[in-house]
Amino acid sequence: MTVTSACADFTLGLEPDAVPAAALNWAKWGMLDCTGVALAGAATDIASILEDYLGFVGGAPQARVVGLELATSAPEAALAGGALCHALDFDDAGGFGHPSAALLPVIYALADLVRPSGMEAFAAYVAGFEVGNSLGECNIFGRINTHSWQLGWHPTGTYGTIGATCTAARLLRLTREQTMHAIGIAASEACGINKNFGTMTKPLHAGLAARNGVFAALLAQRGFTADPDALGGEQGFLRAFKGPGNYTEAVVCGKLGKTFALSDGLAFKWFPGGWSVHRATSGVIDLIAEHALRPADIETVEVALESIPTLRLNPSTGVEGKFSIAFNVALAALKGWPEIADYSAGRTQDPEICSFMQRVRHADDPADGSVNIAIVTKTGKRFEKNVKHAPSDPIFGLQEERALAKFRTCASYRLAPDAVATVESNLLNLERVTDLSGLMHAITAIDEKARRALSA
Repeated sequence: MTVTSACADFTLGLEPDAVPAAALNWAKWGMLDCTGVALAGAATDIASILEDYLGFVGGAPQARVVGLELATSAPEAALAGGALCHALDFDDAGGFGHPSAALLPVIYALADLVRPSGMEAFAAYVAGFEVGNSLGECNIFGRINTHSWQLGWHPTGTYGTIGATCTAARLLRLTREQTMHAIGIAASEACGINKNFGTMTKPLHAGLAARNGVFAALLAQRGFTADPDALGGEQGFLRAFKGPGNYTEAVVCGKLGKTFALSDGLAFKWFPGGWSVHRATSGVIDLIAEHALRPADIETVEVALESIPTLRLNPSTGVEGKFSIAFNVALAALKGWPEIADYSAGRTQDPEICSFMQRVRHADDPADGSVNIAIVTKTGKRFEKNVKHAPSDPIFGLQEERALAKFRTCASYRLAPDAVATVESNLLNLERVTDLSGLMHAITAIDEKARRALSA
């Protein structure tokens, strides 16, 4: 058995009844959460650019795009859908990075073509998630020490491409041979670099992963070939992205179908900043509340400044602000929990926020991947906190009421209340849905009264 054949066999052989109930429940809520943030993402500048691009390139109207009033080719619909899911960096984290943003757009892009049932959609999502996770071996809830991350590869773009391909192969009912070729094609498409965090190109990584998956599966369906084990071997995908000695093919193969990583859950973000800033932001909010501090009382805030957040030391746009520890700490100190509207160019240039950002200092982060925070007051008092888990970490369980409130708020950027209720009902009862057509109609039924714009 090769790595590629193991991924293909798992993808095609997965029976929904074999998936643990916990994994299916997280998949259901992951799809709901990601659909909501995609609808809010459709209100961004990224959406406007993509809409213009799709109008320019044209294409057969095979697939509708969540949050937009258009149909385009299936690969381009996946591209747009993935970018919208990740546009606000408000989508879930877990597995190989941002899994739902790479997998859900594939389901929506192929829904009008293959008209899958809810259970077929579940199986395709789980297959893509587990394959991507087994290849990536990324623990995003602590320190990431995988070789590919240190080299600068963004796992959502790299491993997400293979996961998305398996989701597409499952929905298109490819044969075993076609699926192996599709995976091989996708292995040559995978990309995405961390240096682009804090720009519009980071959300594009999810879009490209989704499009690559649909594109590869459609080519393989028509007889396009690739190496039968493009993932393994001396010149294969794993060696290229991880480097020799940093993975074991038998371990990768052995995980599939034996364990389900999705059972461990997803992190549904409670504010739309990069995942790496969540623990520091929530820790500052907690310290201020615990000690009844006012912003004027604070002399400095010491916090771990890891490599990714410090890419944007002086943010000038809302997108850059999502990846700035100093900006998020300033928001936390001055207002509490950040909201979608806080990530704008205007907010990054706000004099009060800019002044507070100058009070943020570097502190060494612990070896276990947690975050140390210290607030020093102007009177010399020092308050410290170690934060191991962000509030949305799945270790705290599925917080359904909070997730529902988030979904409804995000969906209201594009949909009328009745459409929001329809989407919610369809996704939370997906196992009973026989055809996704009704859901597709609801997520593309844009209401002019609800339409709002978000500026980066």
